Amino acid sequence: MRGVLLAAALAASACAAPPDFGRGAGPTGTFVIPTQLPNGRVELTIQPHYALGSTVTIPVAISTTRGTITGPLAARVLASGVNEGTSPAEVLVRSLVATSVTAAAGQRRMTSVSWDGLDEQGRLVPADAYSLVLEFLLDGAGAETQGRAGVTLQLNAP
Repeated sequence: MRGVLLAAALAASACAAPPDFGRGAGPTGTFVIPTQLPNGRVELTIQPHYALGSTVTIPVAISTTRGTITGPLAARVLASGVNEGTSPAEVLVRSLVATSVTAAAGQRRMTSVSWDGLDEQGRLVPADAYSLVLEFLLDGAGAETQGRAGVTLQLNAP
C-alpha cells in the first residue's frame, strides 16, 4: 500500500502540486490526485489498485479559474524501468482514446479515461505499476499553453 501511495505521489509531483490524500483515502477507498494548473485544476480519482484484466476507468474533473481548460487531448499509458545503460526509461504501453471537455472560468466539467489493460499490440500487460499521463490545452486570457496531469495505476494479478 505504501508503494502505491509513493508511486501516486511521485507521478502527481512530476506533473504539478503535491497530491491531497485527504478525500476518501483508505484501504478500499479512492484517492483524488489534484494537479494545479496556471488557470485551474485537474483532479484524477484512482483506486489503490486494479485487477489485472479488468477495465480501469479514471474519472477526470476539470475546474477552471480563468479562461478555459480543454482535455484530455491525449491520454497515454507508460511503463517505467531501467534501460540497458542503467538509465531510467519510459516506454509507451498504449495511447488511449480520450473524450475531451472544455471548462470555462468558474465551471467544473467531468469526463473519464478508460484502459482495458492491453498494450498497443492487443496483449494483456503484466501486473505492475503504470503511469497514466493526460494532456490539456490551457487558454488563460488568450495565451494558449499545454498542461499535464498524471497518476500511477497499480495493476495486480487477480
